[in-house]
Amino acid sequence: MATLASRLRISFSLNVSTCKEHRQVDVRRGPRSRSAVVTVASASMPRTPGDRIWAAFFAAAATATVSLAAPHSTEAGTPKGQGVLSTDETGRAVSDLQRCSLQALGKAASTRAAFSDMATQQNEELYVNVEGCDFSNMDLSKEVLSGIKARGANFSNSIFGPECSRADFSDANLAGTVMRSVNLYNTSFAGANLEGADLTGALAPGAYFGADAQTGRAANLKGTVFEDTLLSTSDVRAVCLNRTLDFESKMSLGC
Repeated sequence: MATLASRLRISFSLNVSTCKEHRQVDVRRGPRSRSAVVTVASASMPRTPGDRIWAAFFAAAATATVSLAAPHSTEAGTPKGQGVLSTDETGRAVSDLQRCSLQALGKAASTRAAFSDMATQQNEELYVNVEGCDFSNMDLSKEVLSGIKARGANFSNSIFGPECSRADFSDANLAGTVMRSVNLYNTSFAGANLEGADLTGALAPGAYFGADAQTGRAANLKGTVFEDTLLSTSDVRAVCLNRTLDFESKMSLGC
């Protein structure tokens, strides 16, 4: 092993010392750029067939090292779990960066706000699937979330707009989410994390906070604010059975 390492160092020194040409290659990474000097063989560089082999090897190794050190700018900022290709309901390839974008939430927004019951998989022009997407720490007050399918998505610490009826937030992260005076009619929060969420003045008849059919977990309502939240009598009874409710939330709901 020591003999091989010595031979590599000697060969590398030999070929580098005989190089007649250096090229400066720009390596771009995001908005910044840096330069790396890559040694390449010129026509006069190799003297023997063995030298040619070693020269080609080290030139390729240097180029590969530079390429690996600088990922493409479109990949460097890709959120974890996104940026891959998946298929939509019709089997067409679609990028998760498109599926999880704000533009996706704007799809047929006014129609979904008025007819959220029509935003089903059978009506592709109204169907918005953002399952598993990350919309955390965002101001979504101008977005229509009615009818969206957001199972397992992350909306923590975000601000919702007024329309969010018949949405599916099963097993989603809604911790610290602000949903004040939001229309939550028939919206599912099955197994969702609503710890510290603010539902003050929300219209939530038919909203479901029970167990998720897939995980078996009930919604986490620890610290959830239900002040002046409108729920049907049967909904209140169901919510009051949730073991994560604190005293203040129980008082607000009249448990």
